[in-house]
Amino acid sequence: MGDLSAGPRDPVEAVQALFLKHSAVLQGFITGLVPDLALADDVYQEVFLAISRLAPKFRPGTDFLAWARSISVMKIHEGYRGRKGARPLDARVLELLAASSAETLDSWAQRRETLARCLQKLPPRAREVVDLRYAQSPLSSAQISRKLSWTPHAVDVALSRARRWLQDCTRRGIAPGAV
Repeated sequence: MGDLSAGPRDPVEAVQALFLKHSAVLQGFITGLVPDLALADDVYQEVFLAISRLAPKFRPGTDFLAWARSISVMKIHEGYRGRKGARPLDARVLELLAASSAETLDSWAQRRETLARCLQKLPPRAREVVDLRYAQSPLSSAQISRKLSWTPHAVDVALSRARRWLQDCTRRGIAPGAV
């Protein structure tokens, strides 16, 4: 949801802050619908400008991403109209892809949130091993074993158990009515 209560009071600054917060999701959404990367980049920039211009029309408390995706689809249509030789998808196909992509993005957002909650529930040593393996600069099992004074086999077993536990936890967390 687009929560503007904790952010800037100016509507333009507020929606721009939301745009920046969700920029990776929006860029992925656009790139997934526009195979021409140069056009996708142009559309992304146009979406930012349109969102800034339309900021006073955004209602705080409503779904910012849904609003931004609808603007993105409109800008994708405009982007194709302004390009010679560009072969846009049929408008109905683009709308179906956009709807499907939005559902997928929402699903992944829910999964990420559930995974974050599950990671917090991992026992401290298991969390440490997972953090070392999947950090910004991930370590191999051998490197983790040296760091923790474990055998590589013990690290592999700990990672396997942690992955299995996280998989079960996230499945329970995203089951209908579970969250």
